[in-house]
Amino acid sequence: MQRDAHDRPRLPRRAVAALALFTSALVSGGCFIETQKYPGIMKPTSEPLPPGAKATFERGAEEAFVIRHSDSVDVRIAETNQKYALKFYDKRTRIPAGSWVHSGPTGHAEVILPGQTQVNLYGRGSGVVGSESRREPTFPIIDSASASVLFGEAGQVQLPGGALLEGRDNSGPFVVETIYARVLRVRNRSSSPCRVAYRDEVMRLEPSEIVDLALLEDGSSPFETDPTSRTVLSDAGPVELRGDVDVLPTTAGTRLRASGNGEVEALGLRLSLRPGDEVQFQPIGVPEDGVDR
Repeated sequence: MQRDAHDRPRLPRRAVAALALFTSALVSGGCFIETQKYPGIMKPTSEPLPPGAKATFERGAEEAFVIRHSDSVDVRIAETNQKYALKFYDKRTRIPAGSWVHSGPTGHAEVILPGQTQVNLYGRGSGVVGSESRREPTFPIIDSASASVLFGEAGQVQLPGGALLEGRDNSGPFVVETIYARVLRVRNRSSSPCRVAYRDEVMRLEPSEIVDLALLEDGSSPFETDPTSRTVLSDAGPVELRGDVDVLPTTAGTRLRASGNGEVEALGLRLSLRPGDEVQFQPIGVPEDGVDR
C-alpha cells in the first residue's frame, strides 16, 4: 500500500518557524559553522599583519618604459599588490619608480630607464625600477635566468644577490646569466670595461672577460666602507687602514706603524694595532732588502 505525498509526516508549523528564525539570526549575526576539522583555520601570526611586498620599494619620481617582446610579461605598479599582463595589442606601458617587471619562462621584457639605460630580461626573471633621487641602483634585478644591460649614461644596476654592476656612458651589453642554482655569471660583451662590486671586492672586467659570482645566503651586497678608512696600494695588494696608522718607507712591500690605536685589513686578515706596533706586507719570494736573489 502506497502512501500519498500529502499523507507523509510533516514538521509542525511552530518547529519550522523556529528553525527559520534561528537560521536568520545566525546569518544576521555573522556566525558560521566551521566544517573543516583538520588542520583548521589558519591564525594570523602578527597583529596587525605586515604590509607585504608592496612596501619593499616605494614610489619614486622617475619613470621607465616597458616593452613586451614575447609572452609572458607582467607589471605591478609601485605600492600595489595586483599585477597585470602586457598583451600583444597593448605591449607598451610607462611605470613609476618602485614598480615591478616580471618575465615568464618564455617571455622577453625590455625596460628603458632614465638616461637611456636598457635592461632586457630573457626568460624567467623580475626586477624593480629604482629611484636615483633616493640613491638607489637604476634597476635592481631580483631574479633572472638571463639578462643584458646597456648603459646610456654612467650608472649602477643591482644584480641578483645584491652585487652592483657599474658601467660608463654608452657602454654594453653586459650579460648576466644564472648558470647554476647558486652561481651567477657576468660577461662583458662591450668594448668598454665595467666594474662589479661584490662584498669587499671591486672587480674590473675588461672586454670579453667573465666573472662567476657565488649567490650567498647572506647576500653579496658591497660592504659599507668606513668614512675614516683609507686604502694604500702595495705590491701585495690593496691595504685598508683605519685609525692612527702611518706608512713607513721601505725597499720592498709596505711597512706600517701605529701611532695610536688602529686597524689594518688586507689579504683576508684584519689586524688590530696598538701604539708602536708595526706590520709589513710584501710579495712572496721577495726578501726584506728588496733584492731578488
